[in-house]
This record gives sequence, structure tokens and C-alpha cells, in this order.
Amino acid sequence: MAGVWENSFMSMDPHNVLAMLWTGQHADISRNPAYDGDFEKALGSIKALACIMPGSTDLFCTADDNEYEAKRIPNAVYSPIESIWGHFAGRGLNRTDNAFIDNSLKRLLAQRV
Repeated sequence: MAGVWENSFMSMDPHNVLAMLWTGQHADISRNPAYDGDFEKALGSIKALACIMPGSTDLFCTADDNEYEAKRIPNAVYSPIESIWGHFAGRGLNRTDNAFIDNSLKRLLAQRV
């Protein structure tokens, strides 16, 4: 684990890491005049095809939060990555997770809207 964290974050500018953390904690797509704080309305306005794939054990961006959001995005498919890797499930660290992600994206891209 130390190698993964050190390889990922120690080479980054610490200000960038802090900015990413701040964004994750404070970003709100509804905090603007168009949606006036109505988060569900903002989610409902997303028109893009979306495949919402949280790690099932992610404690930073939880699967429950992502499921709630996916249900409110018209063209979203909720498909959690069943993984022991938490927030790192989508980072390309293991073959099983990668195959799941690849297959989910292939299905998404094969859709026609």
C-alpha cells in the first residue's frame, strides 16, 4: 500500500493534492444560478450517456452516494465495481477490475440515444 500511495501522490505537487481533496469535499454542480442549489435538478439536466462505476468498497466516493446520483441522471447506468480495492478500484491495478470496466464501457458505447 505504501508503494501505491507514494507512487501516486509523492510525485504530485502538494497544492494539486490539496485542490483535489477540496474539490471532492466542496464541489456541487447545483451551486450556480441555473440550478440555485437544486442538486436533483442539476443531475436531471445531464444528457450524456453515463456509466457510474464506483468501487463497491470505496469510502471516499461511496457506492450508495453514486447510486443515488445515478438514479437521477436520465441516461446513467449504475454498475459498481465489486472490488476490495476501495477508491483505487478504477485505477487499473488489477485485471478483474479492468475487465469489468472495459466491458461496462463497451456496453455503454454500443448504446444509441
